[in-house]
Amino acid sequence: MLFKLGFIGLGVMGGAILDRAIGANVVKPAEVAAYDAVAEKRNAFSEKGINIAASAEEVLKSCEIVVLAVKPQNYREIISAAEVKADCLVSIMAGVKIATLRTMLPESTGVARIMPNTPCSVGKGASAVCFDRVKEEYKTFIEKILSAMGVFIETPECNFDAVTSISGSGPAYVYMFINALTKAGIEGGLSAEDSKKLALMTVEGSAAYAAAADYDLDTLTERVCSKGGTTIEAVEVFKNGDLFGLVSAAVKACREKSKALSEKL
Repeated sequence: MLFKLGFIGLGVMGGAILDRAIGANVVKPAEVAAYDAVAEKRNAFSEKGINIAASAEEVLKSCEIVVLAVKPQNYREIISAAEVKADCLVSIMAGVKIATLRTMLPESTGVARIMPNTPCSVGKGASAVCFDRVKEEYKTFIEKILSAMGVFIETPECNFDAVTSISGSGPAYVYMFINALTKAGIEGGLSAEDSKKLALMTVEGSAAYAAAADYDLDTLTERVCSKGGTTIEAVEVFKNGDLFGLVSAAVKACREKSKALSEKL
């Protein structure tokens, strides 16, 4: 093979994964070939030293490991038009199952399905991966890329709908909470800039503290609350409004949509 790693699709997520892999020195730009239908995206990565292929088919022919980072509606046309020589195909496409990809690939091709999220672009992502017939050396290589993106778990593919509903879509939920917290601070008299600054660091710091603490999340909540204090007043409003039930219903809706999409793809 001419190249170690290939990318088909250099959009928000595909581009972020490639940037993290290069930034962490998992792979050198000269070892990568990539293609995107948009010339602007191709040119941006060409300036970073990435080899730009003439087509998606060229990537599938010339790279050991190929990351397929295209819209789920487009993958069939791409794969069916190519002679796949890659040893391993990595799919980040939501809803497209490994068994579906297998119907279009050579028997010997390993498949890794990953579900990343947008914070991967700053090295704070949460990803899941499932490997199918992937050689050990390629598993290790892919895991290095995932580590450069943040944290990851290896889990059976049957859990991917749940992963999608928690970490895949989860950033949107967190942004909504930060937005609500910021607006509430503004209502209390803070400037928009100061309120957002406090809200952002409160979420970031609380997540870091929870990750490092020896307490479970219920206990951590209780430790911030003092009897007759201020925090417990807000917590009671969340409880009375059934915050847990609302979040559970929202996540379930996302999970069910993910299942429905996978049946169509």
